Amino acid sequence: MSRHQMGELKPFLSVLIIIMTLFSLVFLKMEVRRVGYSVLRDTRQYKVLRDEHRYQVMKYAQATQPDRVRSMAISQLTLNEARRGQIIQLSNPGLAFIQ
Repeated sequence: MSRHQMGELKPFLSVLIIIMTLFSLVFLKMEVRRVGYSVLRDTRQYKVLRDEHRYQVMKYAQATQPDRVRSMAISQLTLNEARRGQIIQLSNPGLAFIQ
């Protein structure tokens, strides 16, 4: 290429570089916005799942309370309360005695 042709291409190349830079900036801003929305969506989903987990832990703690387990065993499984002398303790293997 001659110097004359290079001189004619320089304005075109500079405008092309400026346009590509602007398109890149717009693309990067759109990408930042898209990632921000996905982070917002995931944060909301995390909060919902965290609250659900807390609710399930609370339900489990309520269901496994000793008083509740005892009342369910008596009412639904027809078990009776243990009286004195009914419980056998095993302190050594093969050794059993009444309390």
